[in-house]
Amino acid sequence: MLSRTRVLFAAAVGLCLAVIVVRATPTVGQIFSILSTGNANQEITAHSRVPLPATPGATSDDDPNQWIANFFTSGPTTFQVLDVTLSPSGHTGWHHHPAILLSTMISGSIEWYDAQCNKHVYNAGDSWTENTSVHDVVNVGTTNARFMITYIIAKGQPRRIDEPAPACAAALGLD
Repeated sequence: MLSRTRVLFAAAVGLCLAVIVVRATPTVGQIFSILSTGNANQEITAHSRVPLPATPGATSDDDPNQWIANFFTSGPTTFQVLDVTLSPSGHTGWHHHPAILLSTMISGSIEWYDAQCNKHVYNAGDSWTENTSVHDVVNVGTTNARFMITYIIAKGQPRRIDEPAPACAAALGLD
């Protein structure tokens, strides 16, 4: 009787996983190359403050002309750099990253949609960041869109997790 229960439980889990896979949206027209992968096996703490040219008349106490960046992790981290090409009419499918991404458009342009189907357009020379938010990327142009992505991921985590399209996607043809 115990083995029958295990078989039924395994079948139920398998069915649930199959439904998740079926509901996930596919990637179309995407090619990527992993350019580098590296690990930092300790926590990372980095701080940078760069003075910028002073604003005429500003005192040192109220001068906003400085650039500040803080970066820290709490454990081993993987850095991975990808070169991504998305063909015309291509899209990434709905997904999220359990990571922080730093991205720059090299050529072409893309439409980046968040989970509420708000559109953000990125053109060659634009940069943006991503976090764990669900999104889809679409190339509506007539040429390949190429962008570079640096992933900062907790060591051992996947780069990407597929997601079903949000309810708003159907009205825009993004499902």
